[in-house]
Amino acid sequence: MNQTITSKDKAVIRELAVQYAELANGEQNRMSLVRWRNLNNLKSDRPLVFCNVYHLLPEIDPHLPALQVENKSLREVERWFRRALWSATLGDDRYVDPWFTVRAEMYTQAEGIFGIAPETVHDDQSRGWRHMPVLKRMEDLDKLRATPHRVLDPDPPLARMLDDIFGDILPVHRNRVSIYHCWNGVIGPSAGELFGLEELMLALYESPEMVHRFMAFARDAIIDSFKACEAAGDWSPADYWYYNTPPQCDALPDPQAGLYGARLKDLVGFGHAQEFESVSPSMFEEFLLDYQRPILDLFGRVSYGCCDTLESKMDALSRLPNLTKITAGPLADPARYPGRFGSRTVISWRPVTTLMVSERLNEEALRRQFREGFEKLKGCHVELHMHDLMTVRGDIPRIFRWTQIAREEADCA
Repeated sequence: MNQTITSKDKAVIRELAVQYAELANGEQNRMSLVRWRNLNNLKSDRPLVFCNVYHLLPEIDPHLPALQVENKSLREVERWFRRALWSATLGDDRYVDPWFTVRAEMYTQAEGIFGIAPETVHDDQSRGWRHMPVLKRMEDLDKLRATPHRVLDPDPPLARMLDDIFGDILPVHRNRVSIYHCWNGVIGPSAGELFGLEELMLALYESPEMVHRFMAFARDAIIDSFKACEAAGDWSPADYWYYNTPPQCDALPDPQAGLYGARLKDLVGFGHAQEFESVSPSMFEEFLLDYQRPILDLFGRVSYGCCDTLESKMDALSRLPNLTKITAGPLADPARYPGRFGSRTVISWRPVTTLMVSERLNEEALRRQFREGFEKLKGCHVELHMHDLMTVRGDIPRIFRWTQIAREEADCA
């Protein structure tokens, strides 16, 4: 790490930290947290709106102020602050945590989290990718190696550098959680990554015992790591993943920077079934959920779903005792959710975003989409989540219009 910090670099980062701290500690952010807490406590009075712009950042970044710092280690810090401050102007119900997080240095395997290197082909034009199969025969599973939970440096140089620059303004939280946390701990993505997505579907029929063996290995590796992380006191409520929205509720400890030693039952967990989108309900349970359930059972609360269609999986998922948020994805019919989940679970509705990529934004159609969806979800506790939108054709103002229209319709729902 380049440790040279000019007075200019320090001044730039400190000023951004000041702006972010003012945002995080401001009245608007406080009220946003009250609304999310009410939603998570199943006491909301209107749908909440969250505009997820992660995949739009390549189009958004050119509209942000140019990076000013010269220190390479600080350039991503500056970029993070500028993106966060811009996103706060969208007008949705977003909440920002009053701290900056730095990942601790963790033990990893060069070959990957399960000891086998994936082979991925990327397409720059579409920004898509294809996982090539590396698990082809039963004997390939002999190469699997779990990654033990081991923190190599709990106080990495970047964290110490930021403490020196703005620690008096904004806390710097050290993330020490398991390497299998979040996406790496939901099994399905790893199965699709190592088998290849199409090949995984064939393997369910042609080599089911091979799939079972991999899923059992992945389940045990993740559980062992999670429990080792708990025993080491490395879990923190601040390292949550509730799909970009705050998890605060009366049932769990609130996230707090620098607070460690949390029990798994104090935390929120996450799962999804994207790689198993097209399988039958029975195959979903046999090959995925039966392996996810022992992991999800470790947590106090669970959010399930990404952009997958879960309608055929509702019966099985409704039996998860700690399920507190479930996705209604772009291809789902929101009308099917009230009967199954009613008001006992937050419904994260993620409507199809086709309207946002049309040549001209049809605002009336967008407004109609929201009205119809909210009507179908009457009686439920709802978050409206703009999800996985890859482009707005460079028309950045339409992101603001999506948020404004969504808020107007949510206020009337």
